[in-house]
Amino acid sequence: MRKSAWIWMALGLPASALIFRDGPSPAANTETAPTAAYVDSGWQYQIRYGTFHGTMISPKHFMTAMHVGAAETTIHQPIYFNGVEEKNYTIKPGSRVQIGTTDLAIFEIWETFDDYAPLYTASNEAGNEIVISGRGFGRGVEIVNKGWKWGLTATRKSRWGRNTIDGVVQSGGDDLLYFDFDDQTGQDEVAATGGDSGGGWFIKDGPTWKLAAVSFTVDNNYSEAAVPSNANDFRGSFYEAGGLSVGSDASGWTSIPTSGASTNPNNSSFYRQSHTYGSRISSNLTAIEAEIDPAIAWGGQTYLQRFETWLAGFGVTTATASDDDADADGVTNLEEYLSESNPSDGSDSVRPFALDFLANGDHQFTIVESIDLAGRGLSTILESSSDLAAWAAVTDATESANSPDNTLGVRTRILARTPSETGALYYRLKIILTSP
Repeated sequence: MRKSAWIWMALGLPASALIFRDGPSPAANTETAPTAAYVDSGWQYQIRYGTFHGTMISPKHFMTAMHVGAAETTIHQPIYFNGVEEKNYTIKPGSRVQIGTTDLAIFEIWETFDDYAPLYTASNEAGNEIVISGRGFGRGVEIVNKGWKWGLTATRKSRWGRNTIDGVVQSGGDDLLYFDFDDQTGQDEVAATGGDSGGGWFIKDGPTWKLAAVSFTVDNNYSEAAVPSNANDFRGSFYEAGGLSVGSDASGWTSIPTSGASTNPNNSSFYRQSHTYGSRISSNLTAIEAEIDPAIAWGGQTYLQRFETWLAGFGVTTATASDDDADADGVTNLEEYLSESNPSDGSDSVRPFALDFLANGDHQFTIVESIDLAGRGLSTILESSSDLAAWAAVTDATESANSPDNTLGVRTRILARTPSETGALYYRLKIILTSP
């Protein structure tokens, strides 16, 4: 067996779900928010990105692990994260940004998050307790007095747990925080497994829990064989891995001693406990803040200020009232705000409301509206009138289609009604911009 001089021979596949150290995996930590001293410790900021976790970090951004890919078009926040309702958000196409050469990735959404995690900015993470979440495997087969192999796919659940950060190591010049599986925290102590990638690590800073890292990877594969190889390896989480080997055929295998201790990853005794590694936030604050600060500033504005900011983004500095038509295309600024068209370009105008009379006598309405109605403080009311003086809300229209366009950030809704009125009938779409 060859012993590498570098820690990175011992880093394995990206991390998956949490395995608990003492007793059975606590049911209270599975798809259930932390309580008591750990209330609001980051669980409420978690989202599901595909089969992984991510963390909301601005009104418009979430962060996850770069290696989980960019194939998803939506994210989901189950009710067990927010305690209120199931929520879905739409990812802006091509919005993924890698932070430097790290495994940190930031995505932007069309909608607006109600809340988001503050970032841990200090560099004193070592020694601090963390709350970590993930969606990986539970326990599998036990290796007595050592730990557990990872469980089957059916054991994969969203969970939270605790540990204490032991220190910082580097991979390719990027800082990783890490913790081990040494049974110092108690019942909720965890190690990450396959699928936990992207989950947030939170440190309590004064009264506030803040995002300090994002789960990246764990120690490499293990083997019990006298001649370890990829043919007899397995994934696992161990509080005493002495007597096993760690590594791979490509990087080499290291025999783990049954005694001794070390905080040096280049020392084989370091691997007597399994380790979880997370991409460090504090080392990358400048790059992260460059991406999210404009959205945070926007989030602090009133709805009217957001409308004015949107206009300014297109260079509109005069004729800025909601009922003005800055580009003289017959569509007001507020209508363009609703339909995501360009208020400074007369050739780019989308009328947000259209009426058609169907052959069967029904009236059909087409409404084009921003996916982010709530974030923009926008609402609409379909109204009818027989004399163009008195208007009333239409309450009997039935929606037959609701088609989002992820590229443009709009949805098109089709509604229809069978009129009971006789004589002249008029319709309009009333657009409301919530007052500051």
